[in-house]
Amino acid sequence: MKAYYTPVSIERVINTPASGKRKLIMKWHILGAGAMGNLFATRLLQAGQDVSLILRLPKPDDYYQLHCLEGKARRTYSLPIQPASATETISQLLITTKAYDTEMALASVAGRLTPNATILLLQNGMGQHDRIQQHYPSVNLWAGVTTAGAWRPNPAELICVAAGETQIGPLNTPATELPVGWAAQIPTPTYMHTIQTALWRKLAINCAINPLTALHGCHNGALIEIPELYQQMQQICTEIDTLTRALGMTLFATDLIDQAANVAQATAGNRSSMLEDVTHGRSTEIEFITGYVCQQADQLGIDLPCNKALLSQVRALSAT
Repeated sequence: MKAYYTPVSIERVINTPASGKRKLIMKWHILGAGAMGNLFATRLLQAGQDVSLILRLPKPDDYYQLHCLEGKARRTYSLPIQPASATETISQLLITTKAYDTEMALASVAGRLTPNATILLLQNGMGQHDRIQQHYPSVNLWAGVTTAGAWRPNPAELICVAAGETQIGPLNTPATELPVGWAAQIPTPTYMHTIQTALWRKLAINCAINPLTALHGCHNGALIEIPELYQQMQQICTEIDTLTRALGMTLFATDLIDQAANVAQATAGNRSSMLEDVTHGRSTEIEFITGYVCQQADQLGIDLPCNKALLSQVRALSAT
């Protein structure tokens, strides 16, 4: 059985005067210096952990200043940074890259991983988890989902728009509690023994909302305001309900369309990440969202015509 934590990952141990308890200070490296990577870097720092953001290319400085605005509170953080080519070993790694960048990003630091390193994937989509387990069987692999919201108007500023809820659970390790440094975060993530269900829930909602908003260039709310778009969303949800039942899963107490409509209403003014990617000419995560669902259906011999059509249409958008 793999060790849950590798002793080399412990940077120092301190005594907390008020309680007398010993507190582990861990070193977390983060791959993915976008909004989510920066957000959880600040949360880990607030929780008293050591953090370094890994960048693709070397920078002249070892830190950069990040101004974080959350409500009326404004804080400035000095975030340690290092290139992927650095030599420091990695025993706790958070990956927040786009799903399609996961394998290449991890490969860039694979030689730095300690035996039995802990890797936490906090991303959209599914499929990348299986590939990491296949190529890195000795790591302690975790996955998470979050409804936290943040965006970066410029590289030096982070605007936190929603504290959200974060759920984290093990994929291939017998752990029964959150990794060190995560339980002390505010808000505290929830430990999920069966994280696969949470991953599928988020995947299903993303399938219902993101591709349609990208295809039609609309905010989330348009999916419940425009009858034709709502009908499309309903068809997509019905197909996914059929698939998840065949897989033996019950994701929600009600039909997926009810959940998707609630999310679209609650985030009516938001632009999905897939719409943002299409707008700015970037690659989308469609292969790890709708593509993954269609792949699972094909393996069971289930036809998802609406989802397959949407997959082709968004692929065409990404290619233009």
